[in-house]
Amino acid sequence: MASDQRPREDDPARADLLHRILATLAAAYLPLVPQLATAKHCAVPLWACAKAGYWGSGLAVALLQRLGRDGGQLMRQANSQDHANVWWSLSQAPVEALEAADVEGLLSCSADSLLRMGAANLAPQACSNVLLACARLRHCPGPLLHHLTACLAAQPSAGCQDLANGLYALGELCEDCGHTPQPQDLQRLAAALAGRLPGGPRAMGSWRQQAGRAGGFIPQHLSNMLLGCAKLGYADPTLLRPLADVAGQAARRMEEQGLANSLYALGVLGCKDPAYAPAVECLAAAVQQRLQLQPDAFKPQGLSNILYALALLQPECGHQWSAVVELLAAECKRREFAGFSAQGLSSSAWALEKLGYRSDQGWFTAAVAAAARPDIMRTFTAQGLSNLWLALARVRHRPVAALLEGTIAASEVLRTQATGQHCANMLWSLATLGGPYDLRLVDVLVERLWELLPTRGELNGQGMANSLWALAVLGPGVLSQNHHIVERLLREVVGQWETAPEAIAGGDSSRAGPFGKEGLTQLWQVQQELAHADGCRELAGILAAAEGAAGSQQGSLLSAMRYAAEDQGQADSATSALQQRVVSALGRLQRRQQLLAGVSSIASVCGEQVVEGLVGRVDVVVELAGGRRVAVEVDGPWHFLANDPHTREQNGPTQLRDRQLKRQFGAGNVLGMASGQRPRKDDPARADLLHRILATLAVAYLPLVPQLATAKSCAMPLWACAKAGYWGGRLAVALLQQLGRDGGELMRQANSQDHANVWWSLSTAPAEALAAADVEELLSCSADSLLRMGVAGIAPQACSNVLLACARLRHCPGPLLHHLTACLAAQPSAGCQDLANGLYALGELC
Repeated sequence: MASDQRPREDDPARADLLHRILATLAAAYLPLVPQLATAKHCAVPLWACAKAGYWGSGLAVALLQRLGRDGGQLMRQANSQDHANVWWSLSQAPVEALEAADVEGLLSCSADSLLRMGAANLAPQACSNVLLACARLRHCPGPLLHHLTACLAAQPSAGCQDLANGLYALGELCEDCGHTPQPQDLQRLAAALAGRLPGGPRAMGSWRQQAGRAGGFIPQHLSNMLLGCAKLGYADPTLLRPLADVAGQAARRMEEQGLANSLYALGVLGCKDPAYAPAVECLAAAVQQRLQLQPDAFKPQGLSNILYALALLQPECGHQWSAVVELLAAECKRREFAGFSAQGLSSSAWALEKLGYRSDQGWFTAAVAAAARPDIMRTFTAQGLSNLWLALARVRHRPVAALLEGTIAASEVLRTQATGQHCANMLWSLATLGGPYDLRLVDVLVERLWELLPTRGELNGQGMANSLWALAVLGPGVLSQNHHIVERLLREVVGQWETAPEAIAGGDSSRAGPFGKEGLTQLWQVQQELAHADGCRELAGILAAAEGAAGSQQGSLLSAMRYAAEDQGQADSATSALQQRVVSALGRLQRRQQLLAGVSSIASVCGEQVVEGLVGRVDVVVELAGGRRVAVEVDGPWHFLANDPHTREQNGPTQLRDRQLKRQFGAGNVLGMASGQRPRKDDPARADLLHRILATLAVAYLPLVPQLATAKSCAMPLWACAKAGYWGGRLAVALLQQLGRDGGELMRQANSQDHANVWWSLSTAPAEALAAADVEELLSCSADSLLRMGVAGIAPQACSNVLLACARLRHCPGPLLHHLTACLAAQPSAGCQDLANGLYALGELC
């Protein structure tokens, strides 16, 4: 052994050296064990073996057996330190060593002896070490724990480490075993700790002086005490404020685990008072610095606990932790969540959403991928699943199918562990994400709710509203299928309303009873859906019949729901810039049609229209000639899912809105426009949208066609139909017939662009459309008109487009082709595309 080289505690060479030394000593000591006459002679070598992690040679087992012999006679004569050494050693022992001795008998005997000792005979260190051992063993002898706590709190000589370890151990015992200390003992222990903290009620000297004295708190003590308070739910500011202050001052000296534990504790204890802000800021700043310098030093649980704490501690306004939150999120993503537990994944996702971190959909994709792994899915609790789905719904992230399948596979957990709130949250999440949902999962959640509802207080008013709203969003079929739970929920809603001391009275929407404005608005939407779901029409009468409690000032529930929905409509009535542009464009279209044709298919354009029964207002209502009304919704990104490949898919609330609009306006009279979402040309959704728009316009425009007085009034809508591939509604055929009437009179007055539009449209038309009009005559009339135009009268683009149309139609009127070619070649202003298309068309015609 080198005199100046002390190996680290985690150095394998150190452990190997200790084990070889103890093996040598054990060989000599083992034959002596049966004759050992005092507990100390057993407890000290047992402690040495435990401290070194050495359990070979049978020595430790022999010592335990000696201590337990004769009914534990040696233990009855032991002092408190020997007892503590035995308890601590057992808390470190492997299962094999514990099974080879009568540990239960030994602990029982030791507990009896300790209970007979007064405070004067129980050393503070012994008290805290036995409490720690009980926590590690998850052994909860109530009378002994109370006795040790009382003795530790009563010891004026107790050191900082003893008090800190005692409080930490009590927190562990509370969380793991359900042990609750006597209030007076806990209060005395807290007072003893507060008296040793700077800023505490009996603190003496400066912090620097106290930290320098023997027994001063080290950073680990501070974080352990905070964690103990959190697990005990002990939030008395007499201890908590000075403890938080000192922890904040020690933040830069804390280990990463200590930083995580300290923030977690302050978050769980709800330390949002400004008095705690400096400590929280110091801890968050220390975390940020470590993440920048030593990101690998944090354990996965530490990362998730810090995120969870910051979410609980976030200020009401502002995000001064955005930098540390970004670093935490980036570190989780960099690791691909390796080592995270199911609870850590769900709490991290929940926390990031609460902290406003919603833009990085890739983060949630990585979290879902980790959560969907079979080994992780098997360990999810009902609360973990609920929190994960809730976070995903709030950030509009539809997860991969593997997570849905994994959640269905965890149905037994939901069926047996889920609370009413868990069920409500999951139903709300599935509905908000807009499907596809799985009826198996919906059924499990509904069945669990059915079991729990009779238990009073299992589901609050908002949870009931969320559950009903979710079933309504999922569709009339789901409402009908779950008629029984819907009825029970509705009656529970009525019961809460009629017994609530306060709710909305008259038009006072600030008093929303047990449901809040959001809940009442949801119930209003549910009421509209009930009337249209098979077998549910009579259920609509349940909410309609609800009155306020006898003697109260509140009005009927239905009135309250209506007022809340109207308030929501007022709140959502702001007109976006995009919406204003849409209204303006429709107005211009109306005026242009009036100018060109003398009459417009659009009678009126109105923005922000109130619609009976609908929450919010319709962005634009267009009234067409003949009285037909069309609703146009200009939807921002929040109406759609946020992650690829689902960014063009509406979320649940928007689907519900459109379903209710279609009942009011008719299935073909509701159009949606999404800002910033321009579908690809080959996207089926694009074609479907264009066809629905054109079908709506065609119905209104078709009666006007016989009165159209210019070729442009025909050519432009014909080109629009051709461009969209829309040949239904007989509009295109009617326009062709109008252009060919009276020997093609309109075509003779047309300019070159109108001619080109007609030719191009015919080149893309299906055979049915061509057969329904006298196309040959129309083309002949157009050709005559074009031949009479000089170079100055025919635009280069018109020349190339007519040439292309002739090639597609395989129509070869020689004089016209020569004329167009000559005109195109003679145009100095012809663009590259026009010239290229002309040459290509001539090649095709050749």
